Amino acid sequence: MNADDQRSYRIYIAVPNTPPPASGYPVLYMLDGNGQFPLAVNSYHPDNGPAPLIIAIGYPTDVSYNTIPRTRDYTPPAEGEEFAQGGHAETFNQFISQQLKPWVNQHYAVNQQKQTLVGHSFGGLFTLYTLFNHPQQFQHYVAASPSLWWGNGVVIPARSPLLIQWPESITVTVGEYEEKPNPAEANKPQNAERAKRQAKRQQVTKARALATEMKQQGGNVSFIMFPGKNHGSVIPDAVKTAVMTAGKA
Repeated sequence: MNADDQRSYRIYIAVPNTPPPASGYPVLYMLDGNGQFPLAVNSYHPDNGPAPLIIAIGYPTDVSYNTIPRTRDYTPPAEGEEFAQGGHAETFNQFISQQLKPWVNQHYAVNQQKQTLVGHSFGGLFTLYTLFNHPQQFQHYVAASPSLWWGNGVVIPARSPLLIQWPESITVTVGEYEEKPNPAEANKPQNAERAKRQAKRQQVTKARALATEMKQQGGNVSFIMFPGKNHGSVIPDAVKTAVMTAGKA
């Protein structure tokens, strides 16, 4: 699907093998479709509730995680050379809301009141960007390992409360070893630099603090830390959580 002359996307779609309810299928919109769409499809189990219609947004490439376009699309504007390659979250949001969602609504029976957005890492950052700037677009948000270090937390609004009207649910997930090294690997020399970067970014601390703040302000917020998982290995857990959230919405 072409957004414009500069941006194009590969859309992955999984339709439940049961007829849509009278109100339409619940829908899960997910980012990083190249790498995570198979995880979403394979994580579904009937015991976990109804299956959602899955719409995964990827890129026309065989690479699972295409760094340049996802940095461009998933991040809000931020000052500093370190963040110069990003900043187009609003443009990407407009693609989803003005092009993709209308197309999905036209081709599938969907429930407009049971829509979930999930993203991991930069995708989790975009999920929060959408939550804080366009909260009405989805009823459920799953921000997995959100990159809150981007722009020194620029995605978090400088207002209190953060939202006047909260969506039905917000889930923030992280892996236990996203901020501290796994003890089994801590002494490996090649992991020293990564450990410094993890400690500086405070991935778990900041995510937990944000979830706590939103909950105190009245949001229906869940914070989930998956034990024994790092930034990469936690992805299947986060995706499974999103599929279950969307199906039960």
